[in-house]
Amino acid sequence: MTISHARGRALHLATHSGWYRFEPENGGWRQTGRALTYWNATCLQVDPEDPARLFVGTEHSGLFVTENAGRDWRRAEPNVPRLTTTSMLALPGKLLVGTVPAALYCGAGGAWTELEGVRLAARGALFPPSPELGARTRFLASEPRPERRLYAGIEVGGMLISDDGGRRWRPANEGLEDPDVHEILASARFPGLVVAACGEGIFRSRDRGEHWEKVTPPGPRAYGTAVAEDGDGVIYLGIALGRPNTWLRRERADAAVFASTDGAASWRPVAEGLRGGVLDLCAGVDGRGAIAVTSEGDVYAVDARTCRRMIGDLPCINAAAVAA
Repeated sequence: MTISHARGRALHLATHSGWYRFEPENGGWRQTGRALTYWNATCLQVDPEDPARLFVGTEHSGLFVTENAGRDWRRAEPNVPRLTTTSMLALPGKLLVGTVPAALYCGAGGAWTELEGVRLAARGALFPPSPELGARTRFLASEPRPERRLYAGIEVGGMLISDDGGRRWRPANEGLEDPDVHEILASARFPGLVVAACGEGIFRSRDRGEHWEKVTPPGPRAYGTAVAEDGDGVIYLGIALGRPNTWLRRERADAAVFASTDGAASWRPVAEGLRGGVLDLCAGVDGRGAIAVTSEGDVYAVDARTCRRMIGDLPCINAAAVAA
């Protein structure tokens, strides 16, 4: 999840076949760029101080950077020390990159440093689909407040939090019944609220991750895939029926998007029966509504009550951001 309120009007997508850029046109989106087509792009971030500077992480080749909204790309030099990148978090003056096996690196001033707390805290975690790969740092999030508590979701190893910029981490799993953390939202509208989309349900904390409660929407779906918040404080949730290895049926993921206006206490269905799992959500242009992207290569515009398909027939989309 990448929130980019009022930082641009272009939509950037990280897919199984590289990067795409779209711009709004006549109520829809027009493709204006494509690159990195050889690479499986796993994650995407926008520099909070420069909306034309973007970072794309890849499955086996580390990090790529553009300084001009995608017109030109280059491999990071030096590149992140571990090239299997699974998550990123862009903060003022530095970039955090999560990898597999689970570790966390900080890039600042042209150099990389491992923040060893994640590796230590994730010891013993497993990744059941491919145990030989080890666990992964699946998602990184930051509070949108001066305290900037950091959150790291380990797949499969639970939630970690840091209050010193990532140097030290500690588990924060009281009440978090499922350690399979996929995405994390630290709310801008509701102080102290954190929402976690996990493999066996949705959880929220109202005390900055210290304690958790299950808030999965009623119904058959429990595989949480994505969570985001728009500029009005509406929280959006992507959730699917069963894990990805079950998406072989005719309905594929049979996914849904839910919305909450009360801090994830209750949920309203916005769309159901989506073939693709909602792999990421981001706030829309100017923070209005949200954009949902799926494993079937579809892009949906979402608000608190409606959902409409805007783009289709792309490769599987792993991440989305609105920027320059």
